[in-house]
Amino acid sequence: MRLLSLALVTLLSLTSLPGAAAGLRFSLVKTAETETLDAFTVEGGKWTEKVTLNHVAVLIEHHAATLLFDTGLGRQIDSQFAEMPLWDKPLLQYGPVVPARDQLDKDGIRIDRILLSHAHWDHASGLADFPEVPVWAPYEEIEFSQISTPPAVLPSQFKHPVKWLPFTFQSAAFMGFPASLDMFGDGSVVLVPLTGHTPGSVGLFLTLEDGRRFFFTGDTSWRLEGFTGPHEKFWISRNMVDNDRKATRKVLEQVHQLMAKEPNLTVVPAHDAKVQQKLGFYPHWIE
Repeated sequence: MRLLSLALVTLLSLTSLPGAAAGLRFSLVKTAETETLDAFTVEGGKWTEKVTLNHVAVLIEHHAATLLFDTGLGRQIDSQFAEMPLWDKPLLQYGPVVPARDQLDKDGIRIDRILLSHAHWDHASGLADFPEVPVWAPYEEIEFSQISTPPAVLPSQFKHPVKWLPFTFQSAAFMGFPASLDMFGDGSVVLVPLTGHTPGSVGLFLTLEDGRRFFFTGDTSWRLEGFTGPHEKFWISRNMVDNDRKATRKVLEQVHQLMAKEPNLTVVPAHDAKVQQKLGFYPHWIE
C-alpha cells in the first residue's frame, strides 16, 4: 500500500503541472554495442550479413523532470553477466561498456526518475548505478523482475533496494492503444502497454513542441524490419526472450498498422543501431 500511495502522490503531482511540452528534448545514451548475424535478429534475416545492435538509455529532459527510459548496460555488467547460462552467452555478448551514469555524471546531469521498457538484463543493468532514483514500472513487470530467471533477468541486478513506483495505465486511448499514461498531462511523454515480450513491457511516445513524434518500442522487435514486415525474431531468439509469443505478434502487427497510418512517426526499436545512428547519440540532443 505504501508503494501504491507514493506512486499516486507522485502521479498527481506530475499531472497537475501546466500543460506545455516547451523545451522537451531527448538524447540516446549508447552504453555498448555488439555485432551479430542478421539472421539471429529477425525472422527471414540473412546468414551472410552482420548487423550492429546497440544497448541504449533514452535521456529525456522535460521542464518538470529529467527522466531515463531504460539504463543500458551498467557499471557492474561483467559480474552480472557471470550469471548468464553458458549456452546463452555466445548469442548475448556485448562490446566495451560506457555506463550511462558515467556519461551523465561527467556533465552534472541528475536523473529524477527511471522508466523501464521492461526488466530484462540489458535494459535494467544500470539500475544499480542509480540506487537513489525511483523506478517506474507496471505491477506486472515488477513481479516479473522478482520471479524471472536467466537469461531474461539476472538476479544480481536487483540485489540493491530498488525504489519501485508501480503504476497502472489509464483508460485513455493514445495513438491506437486503448490505455496509456500521460506522465506530465501535456501529451509530450506518454507510456503505453506492449504486453508480450514480457508481462509488463512498456512503449514510450515522445512528442516535441514542433509536432515530431517518436515511438520507443523496447524489445517487441530488436530491428525496425520486425515492424515493417511484420516479422518475428529468429525462432531461437524468440524462444529465448519472448515471454508470450502470441501477444508479441499482436503488438508487432499493431505497430505495423500504426506505421502505415502515421508515416511521419519515427519508430525506434531498443537495439536497432541503424535507426539510432540517424538520430545521433549523447551528447547530441533531439529538440
